[in-house]
Amino acid sequence: MSGVVTLLREGRRRELEQALFYRFLSGDAEDAGDGATAERLNDLLADEQHHVSRLTARLLELGEKPGEDPVETPETPSLAGWEPAARAREADEVAWYEAAVSRADDPATRAILQGILESERQHLDHLAGKWMPAGPNEAKEQP
Repeated sequence: MSGVVTLLREGRRRELEQALFYRFLSGDAEDAGDGATAERLNDLLADEQHHVSRLTARLLELGEKPGEDPVETPETPSLAGWEPAARAREADEVAWYEAAVSRADDPATRAILQGILESERQHLDHLAGKWMPAGPNEAKEQP
């Protein structure tokens, strides 16, 4: 299982960085008085935080302590240029999760990664959030 643990830890670290990216941008949008953009960014942030939670829960299920893996502060573009930067980051997330799904050697982990991959694809296509279900049997919200 150590390969799966490494995979989950890497995914969790990536999601924490992605959450920081959207948190910083949503703060910038709020400071600028751009409520619509702030809401969009907060929805993306909520999904990324949900991804962190799902990966953390899986690590705990495997008897691991998530710990405080080092997270780099992401470079944040100006609010005017956030969409191209976010789209590039989301494309990277999609590519990473596509590879991760194929490397996961247990069905439970693979299902979690596949669910996150579907959400990341929606982020890439729409640059909007609320694509994660609150639980495994709930329908996805769509903006």
